[in-house]
Amino acid sequence: MAAMASLQAIPKVELHLHLETSLRLRRLSEEAHPDRSPFTERHLIADPGAFTGYDRLRRLRYAGRVGRIPDEVYTKDNITRITADLLAAAAAQNVRYVEVRVGGRRGFAALGVRGMLEAMARAAEEAERRLGIRSGFLVTLVRERGPEEAEAIVVEAAACRDLRVVGIDLAGDEANYPPAMFMRAVDKARSAGLGITVHAGEFTGPTSIWIAIHQLGAQRIGHGIRAPEDPELLAYLRTHAVTLEICPTSNVRLGLIASHAELPIRTFMDAGLPITVNSDDPLLLRTDLTQELQLVQNALGLSIDEVTAFVHAGAKAAFLPPAERRALEAEVTRAAAPS
Repeated sequence: MAAMASLQAIPKVELHLHLETSLRLRRLSEEAHPDRSPFTERHLIADPGAFTGYDRLRRLRYAGRVGRIPDEVYTKDNITRITADLLAAAAAQNVRYVEVRVGGRRGFAALGVRGMLEAMARAAEEAERRLGIRSGFLVTLVRERGPEEAEAIVVEAAACRDLRVVGIDLAGDEANYPPAMFMRAVDKARSAGLGITVHAGEFTGPTSIWIAIHQLGAQRIGHGIRAPEDPELLAYLRTHAVTLEICPTSNVRLGLIASHAELPIRTFMDAGLPITVNSDDPLLLRTDLTQELQLVQNALGLSIDEVTAFVHAGAKAAFLPPAERRALEAEVTRAAAPS
């Protein structure tokens, strides 16, 4: 309990957190119509052992859906509500700054990119005023939807800097949709001043990370757990300060790592890499950031100072203007200092 209390008290930064609108909206639908819910089980999570590769992630996320969420659930009020719920949960973990990822096809189709972000920004402004948690948004480009859609979404996202958009995230099927397909979209994002993070080295090997860096100019890598397979890559990541966004329970739950003890975090630390710990999809995975930090601390025998270093790395890698990023680093350092 004392260890958990110490971790809870740490002021935190989280960089890899998905809004996961389908699951959160499904919960709203169930609450609104409990007698006629199209879902036979609440928040069912599939057994990842029954699937392989990237299909495991799709099954994990969607296997519990045995009915379609009504289109009328995709409203601005509901998006505001689920964003507020996500940010309140983060604030309860003493998160001072969080970057929230959004890229749901149906949400964008129903509300448009700007409409979706307007609804999220409304919740973010209230959360900052009431709870003191600051946030930025990352617009996710899904590889399977193709480069044309990615480019169109980037154009819209770049026009929404006033709505807390700080970067883009390329996610999806690494193996079958190579980064080169999305160079034009990512170049547009970079030209607009947006940060670039890429899911890589999760379902495929270190080559995926090399390509994300050299073809897309990724400043951060989502997951990156396959990097230790290439010592030259570890050296490059350290030299160029490319930050890894580690999501421990996500990797274990998807069967990519057998246990938290086998996560390559100690290897990354010994190599001098900037790494962060994140909760990924907390509602889906039934976790939170404090729990993730405790799992890693216990599995690897880390000190509280080593755990705090993950938070400092997150503050340094935040997609904020330089002055705001320095202020965040100072805030985290000041709040974590012993009294």
